[in-house]
Parts: sequence; C-alpha cells; structure tokens
Amino acid sequence: MKGDVNMQNIPAETLETCARAGSVRSIRYGDKYVLLYTPSAKAEHILYLIHGGGGTQHSFFRPAFLNMVDHMTESGMLEPLYIVAPCFYAPGVTDKRPGTSGVAVKQFCSELREQIIPQVERHIGMTFERESRAIGGFSMGGVTTWYAFMQALDLFYWFVPLSGDCWALGETGGGLAPDETAECLAQAAIAQGLPDFRIHAVTGARDIAFPNLDPQIRAMEKHEDVFGKTLRYDVLEDGVHDYETIFRYLYNVLPELFKR
Repeated sequence: MKGDVNMQNIPAETLETCARAGSVRSIRYGDKYVLLYTPSAKAEHILYLIHGGGGTQHSFFRPAFLNMVDHMTESGMLEPLYIVAPCFYAPGVTDKRPGTSGVAVKQFCSELREQIIPQVERHIGMTFERESRAIGGFSMGGVTTWYAFMQALDLFYWFVPLSGDCWALGETGGGLAPDETAECLAQAAIAQGLPDFRIHAVTGARDIAFPNLDPQIRAMEKHEDVFGKTLRYDVLEDGVHDYETIFRYLYNVLPELFKR
C-alpha cells in the first residue's frame, strides 16, 4: 500500500528534555558495543535501529531523538520500548564508502543473531518473542533492514526500512533491478516459511534514495500473495536524506509498531 503523505511535524517541545526520561548505557560484546535505551516505564517490545553509511551507534541517539521518544512514551502516544543502536562497521574501519559499507551490512545479520541479540536481551533479563522485535534503519541501515528480512525473519516480525533499498542483487539494486529484487525478497520470505510479518517503508520524494527504493516497492506490490497485506509504503513530498527527516518519519511510524 502506497501513500503520499503529509506527516505530522515533531512538536518543538517534544525535542526538549522530558521530566520522565529513559536511560542509555553501552553493552559490550567482543570488541564492539551497542547503545541501549531503556524507557522510564516497563517495556515489552524492542527495536533494533541501524545507522546510515559512515555513522556509528551514536548517530540516532542524539538528545533530540531520545527526548522525542521520552515525550512520546510519557504522553501515551508510544508504548514503552527498548531501543538498541548497534554499529555494523568493524572497530577501526576507516573506509566507509558505499561499496565497503554494503559488504559490512550484508554480513551484519549473523552478528545480530549470534552476538547482539543474545547479549542485549540477557542484559535486559528477558527474551523477546519475534512479534515483539522490530528492526529498522536509515539509508545503509535500511539496506541492513532488507538483509534482515531475507536472513532473519525468524527473529523479527516488524521491518522499518527508511530511505534505503535492498542490495541483495548489488549496490542500489532496488533501482537498477527492481523486479528481480522484488522476486528475491518474495522468495526469501517463502523460503523462510514465515508469511506473517509487517514492513513499513518510508522515504521522501526529494530523497536521494527515492529513485532506488520507489521502483523496488512498486515491484514488490506486484507480489500480492506475499506483500499484499504485509507492506506499507509512505512517501513524504518534502522528505530529504538526513537524520532530522528520519526523526520525523519515526515520530509518525513508531506509534504504529507492534499493533496488529
């Protein structure tokens, strides 16, 4: 389902410090670490949120974003949730060009499965059901999200690729080979035997990722047997490729997560 939408703007006061704020701490695994946001209220859901190309664990966890989540939770707009911010680059990597980043994100799902999720959820003290786990990301984080869909549908029910296409068939494959990419995604879902999932993809009409993501989504919509009831796609007319715009997407998207 595609919609050209006028998303709500983030109210200015929502970006300021909240009286009931969550906490952030780092959790190490091997020679790397993730950042974990814990809300001020008991949470039953968790979101793994992946940065864009050239970014780090800290790219999303800016005061404005964390304040936004705090206010959304305090007001009841958002159910309390844990948010995990990992980094798909190996420690010390300096080459963060798209090609190198593409290799890193393709390999990242095994790290999520074998190290990050067990360590984080052990720290929290609970193992989340698939229906209570979401993964999303911006740009290369969106590329990561598509790989997670193809490789880890048993771990995640909710997928939120933001301004990033699927690179399973090569760099910017969603734009260069949309039909083949859509077929690849459909077959991956079928092969994993888990037809029940939700994808909410978002981008902007002025975003540099739009020419790659839009053809892919349109091709996916042709696979009605797989994506007919599981895919939502929104395009913000004035959306561009930066974190401030992505925060606006998340302000509108997060409240819909975990609602079936």
